[in-house]
Amino acid sequence: MLPLWPNHLLVTLGARHVALIHSSGLSKKIVAQHEHTVPVNTDAPWQDALQVFGRLLSELSLPANTQLHISLASDLVRYLVLPATDQSIAQSDRHAFAQAAFRETFGAESLGWSIQCDDAAPNAPAVCAAVDQFLLDALQTLSTQKNLTLKSVQPYFVSAANALSGALKKADGIVVMVEHARLLMATFKQGVCIQLRSQALMPDWQEHLPELLSRTLLVEDEVARVVSIYAPTHKTNTLSPIKDWQIKRLGLSLTSNSLPSPYAMLEVMM
Repeated sequence: MLPLWPNHLLVTLGARHVALIHSSGLSKKIVAQHEHTVPVNTDAPWQDALQVFGRLLSELSLPANTQLHISLASDLVRYLVLPATDQSIAQSDRHAFAQAAFRETFGAESLGWSIQCDDAAPNAPAVCAAVDQFLLDALQTLSTQKNLTLKSVQPYFVSAANALSGALKKADGIVVMVEHARLLMATFKQGVCIQLRSQALMPDWQEHLPELLSRTLLVEDEVARVVSIYAPTHKTNTLSPIKDWQIKRLGLSLTSNSLPSPYAMLEVMM
C-alpha cells in the first residue's frame, strides 16, 4: 500500500557541496533542509561528498522508505553530445558509439563509468552523460543502509533541462546553466542541444562570459546570438549586457517562495 503522506528527500550532490530538502505530504511541505560545503580533495572527488551526505542523513533520522531523489552536480558528471547521423540507429548502437566517444575523450578511466543517452530521435544529436559506476553503487548501498527508497539519480543538466523544457523547446543560441562549482554552456538549435561544455565556475563568471561566447563562435557554425542564462543561485544578480548578444534570464515559477541560494539548485526537482 502506498503511504498516505509520502516523504521525499531531494538532494543535490556535488564534489564540493551537498544540499538536501526533506518534504512531507501531498503538498510537499518542507520539514527540514540542510547543506554543507565539502572540503576540496581532488583525489576523492565523490567519496568525501558521500561521507558528508551520509552524516547529514544520520542527523535527519528520516522515516523509513522516504523517497530519495538525487541530482548530481556537473563536477561529478561528464557530458558529450553525439552528432546526428544520416541514418537511423538502434539505441544499443548509440550507446556503443557513446562508450567509444567517452573512451576517446577521457581515456581508460571511462571504462568504469555508467553511460546514459537521452531519448532523442534516432537521426538527431543525443546528449550523453557518464557517472562513475562506483558512485552509483555507493548511493544505492547508502540508501539501503538508511532504509530509504532510492527513486532517481540524474545529472543536474538533465533535471534542469526537463524543468525548463517549455522555455527550451524552441531555443536557439547558447543556454548557460550556473551551478555552485561548474558552468555549463549548451548550444541549442530549434530546441535541440547540439553541443555541451562544462568548466569550473569563477566568482566573476559574468565578466568572463563574453570571452566564452566569442570562443564558441570560433568553433561552432551558425550560432544564434542569443544567450539564455539559468542561474538559480544568483537570482538577485543583475545580468550584465554583452555586446552583440541578446540576453534572456531563464527561471521557474514556484508556488512557494524562492529557495535560499544554498538550496536553489533543488528547485528543478520540486
